[in-house]
Amino acid sequence: MGPWGIAAIALIGATTTDGGRKLLRAAAKNVIKAGIIAKEKGSAAIGEVKEQLADVVAEVKAEVHAEAAEASNNGDKKTAKASAKASASDDA
Repeated sequence: MGPWGIAAIALIGATTTDGGRKLLRAAAKNVIKAGIIAKEKGSAAIGEVKEQLADVVAEVKAEVHAEAAEASNNGDKKTAKASAKASASDDA
């Protein structure tokens, strides 16, 4: 009998006694609790990353709009068109 067979026998034995069931229930609750905590912390971290990325995108869009405005004020139509085109594709 290999280690899996011994583990199976131990598990069956543990589930047939009251103390074993209580121990397994406590272990299962701890595993579930750890999973819930990990999910909540992961969700919070992902939310922060999304917020920072949105900030960076907003900054870049503002720079593109400022460059387009500056180019159009200076009469540089080629640069103004390129910046406006880039700005329009960012908004899409």
